[in-house]
Amino acid sequence: MSYLEFNMPMSSTCLIAYALHADTKRVLALGQGDWSLYIMRLFRLRLVKVLSEMPDPVIHHIEMCVFDAQDTLNRLKKFGFNLFAKRQTASCQQLVARLGTVFYLITERSLHYKPNSISKNVGDETVRTESFTTLCCEESPAHEVDTVFNLAFSVKKGDVIDISERICTHGGQIIQAPTEITEEKNGTVFFSIVKSNCCGNIVHTLINTDDYNGEFLPGFEIVNQCEFSNDLKICGIDHCTLACYSGNSGKVVSFYEECFGMNRFQITSNDDENNGLIISDGVGLRLRAMEYWRCAETGLSYKNKNENSFLLVVVESLQGQTNCNVEEFLRHHKEGIEHIALRSQSIVETVSKLKNNAVDFRNPPRAYYDELRNNLKISRLGLDLDLLSQFGILLDNEDDSADESGGSPEKKYLMQIFAKPLFDLKTFFIEIIQRSGARGLGSGNILALVRSIREEERRNMMKSEAKTQEITKESFTSPRHC
Repeated sequence: MSYLEFNMPMSSTCLIAYALHADTKRVLALGQGDWSLYIMRLFRLRLVKVLSEMPDPVIHHIEMCVFDAQDTLNRLKKFGFNLFAKRQTASCQQLVARLGTVFYLITERSLHYKPNSISKNVGDETVRTESFTTLCCEESPAHEVDTVFNLAFSVKKGDVIDISERICTHGGQIIQAPTEITEEKNGTVFFSIVKSNCCGNIVHTLINTDDYNGEFLPGFEIVNQCEFSNDLKICGIDHCTLACYSGNSGKVVSFYEECFGMNRFQITSNDDENNGLIISDGVGLRLRAMEYWRCAETGLSYKNKNENSFLLVVVESLQGQTNCNVEEFLRHHKEGIEHIALRSQSIVETVSKLKNNAVDFRNPPRAYYDELRNNLKISRLGLDLDLLSQFGILLDNEDDSADESGGSPEKKYLMQIFAKPLFDLKTFFIEIIQRSGARGLGSGNILALVRSIREEERRNMMKSEAKTQEITKESFTSPRHC
């Protein structure tokens, strides 16, 4: 039996081990001087085959446009990312930061960049002068705000054209028409760059790499060929959240449903089809979510389905709400990508190492863990709340009915923690999440996030007022006032 006959998902390690096991008899039949060479050759050939058939991540990369690329790279290094590749063009410097299968493309606009110089008119068409170059500030005389703005999807070849056409039909913009870029050694990438008409500066690069064997994209120089360890237990991107103005989330969801074929995802049983999930309790947020892979016939037909599907979340503050993290984001940034959640296999281990790397996380409200201890459903999970409290990790459960065999309900829960903003302004941040059967977003944890931000603001205000009073007191007791 070949390992290709297995239908169940297996890790690359398991596949490699089985590939070797399949030829055990042949190995044993070899002479003592031949077996090690045979094993090495077999391992190398089957390892290449195994890795080539492993699914690509749903998100090819995430791009940010920043004032200082090296400074941003240093900030991402605290989260375990390392420099992987780089590119220099006339318009920008680009660095690729990598953590496992997660890639951040950091773009810094050139000091000599002239507005709209990346594109030129050729006849009736607008042609891009640089492949894979798009800036948040292409039309501006200067870079304005550091931003995460490009969510690049890995898609089927046909979707590059189909989605681009649908976005144009729905009033969006095609920044780069479907184009093939060939690299002599590694093959061809088929891609386009599109922009919505409904959510700020967000663009999407649609990428197909079926005919490409390179490690990132054509034109990028790989600078770190070393194996990237998984000491942080990060296994991919869980979800991405877009922040929009009050009353706009329905329009954003409709855009992704119609253009990308995404399907609405019910966050909790209280998530209404028309109104979304409303979190009140003095917070005033509305959430709507979509998932990518159930739409294989109509749009974003990603070539592999897996149980950890990617979620795209849209959040808005309710009318009249001003004191929340979404409104803070909008004040500094306008609509756009608010945060990315990285999925962890062991959140305690991940957070412990990130804190040692000087990553600064939000602290839960003071009464948070007392409330968890008094929650019967939470106590039934049997988790160490003291340990979670030590690291500031949030916990939320998902109710579930008994299974079909009549057994007890499955314990479904998730654990989350939110880092403070990556940039100087209170805009984009990174979340760490671990799921145990749960598929939602932890509405109770979102409530705790907003409350923790408010508590921090109150503490900072009190410190500021106390410092002002101290300065005033010193000024009046100063010898020159005597």
